[in-house]
Amino acid sequence: MAFAFARGRMLVRGGPGTSVLEPPSLSELEHLPTAAILPLGLLGGRRCVAVALEIDPAEIGGLAPAGLRELFAHLEDGPLLQMVVRASEMVEWYLAHAFCGRCGAPTVLSEAEMARACMACGSLHFPRISPAVITLVHRGEEVLLARNRGFRSGFYALVAGFVEAGETLEQAVRREVKEEVGVEVDELEYAGSQAWPFPSQLMVGFFARYASGEIRVQESEISEARWFHVDRLPAPEDRPAPYSIAGRLIQRFVNRHRPG
Repeated sequence: MAFAFARGRMLVRGGPGTSVLEPPSLSELEHLPTAAILPLGLLGGRRCVAVALEIDPAEIGGLAPAGLRELFAHLEDGPLLQMVVRASEMVEWYLAHAFCGRCGAPTVLSEAEMARACMACGSLHFPRISPAVITLVHRGEEVLLARNRGFRSGFYALVAGFVEAGETLEQAVRREVKEEVGVEVDELEYAGSQAWPFPSQLMVGFFARYASGEIRVQESEISEARWFHVDRLPAPEDRPAPYSIAGRLIQRFVNRHRPG
């Protein structure tokens, strides 16, 4: 199977909203200009590759270009979706490291390992991810939701941010919550993680109990934050989608307080 990407969109048979949504074979792409073909491993005994295409997806006939969020919404969480994420992140890594970050010289794909090698200074650039924490802050039967300045009106989400150099995940949770909404938290509970290919993040989820402080938003990033009772959460379309770890954290909080 070929997990092929052109300008950030993956080519599939059929398309979102149809009964068929699957990657094509590599032979179906032989006529298209290709920047790289990268091995991914096996899925159901079939060899999988990531393909970076050098073409506008609108110019490709017979296959439908699908955005990653469309694929998340239409594919079940499982091996196929995990391979989509892996392919997307591998293509992003390959294209982003065409030149050495140390000396600026062009890089080539290493013959010995999955890395881009600089022939000028010897540096190796491996696929990498950016860890980020995402936290559901709770107070009794209330959850703290925030609206980022980039969100549309009425949409609320959880507090999230990238882990900084030298931090533990727990330190990042406490810092991000304090910086973005001004409150202190304790009793951190690890809740799971999710590969998030926008473009190459690992989202690490936590529950955290409110400890003290009043809401005071970081105005450069957050336009509003408030407490929502479990019975009065924003409508499903006004909070993170169920396929995201944020959506799953909110649903777990609801299930804890309103089982059944």
